[in-house]
Amino acid sequence: MLTCLDEGRSQLLLVERTAHAEYFAERLHAFAKNVIVLRGGMGKKQREALRAQIASIPEDQERVVIATGKLIGEGFDDARLDTLFLVHPISWTGTLQQYAGRLHRSHANKEEVKIYDYIDLQVPMLIAMFRKRVKGYRKMGYKGAEL
Repeated sequence: MLTCLDEGRSQLLLVERTAHAEYFAERLHAFAKNVIVLRGGMGKKQREALRAQIASIPEDQERVVIATGKLIGEGFDDARLDTLFLVHPISWTGTLQQYAGRLHRSHANKEEVKIYDYIDLQVPMLIAMFRKRVKGYRKMGYKGAEL
């Protein structure tokens, strides 16, 4: 993530649990001026205020949006996002498409999108879930040595 910050990428870190979102936010504040956490349990006004805050961040300032997957799937739109860090396991292709779709909004400064997908190779169930995601990535046209 730090390399992506240095590259000026606009990042979305998707986590499963609110505690994970807070954990990453605490650590990333030392490296990014704008770290925004969207998590379950927030009221509509609070979510709208955070979306307005995201929209007001100048183009030349680094930013990281950290969100729980359930919240980011509900009408969230930020065309500047170009990098996704998927750090919780999912297997359903529809969910994967929804998350990846957050990166595919048109934006003048966007040249490419990247997805970093993490896997625990010690847990057979997580390996199986990753294999399903690989199929989903291929269906969406993603390429890479890792696929």
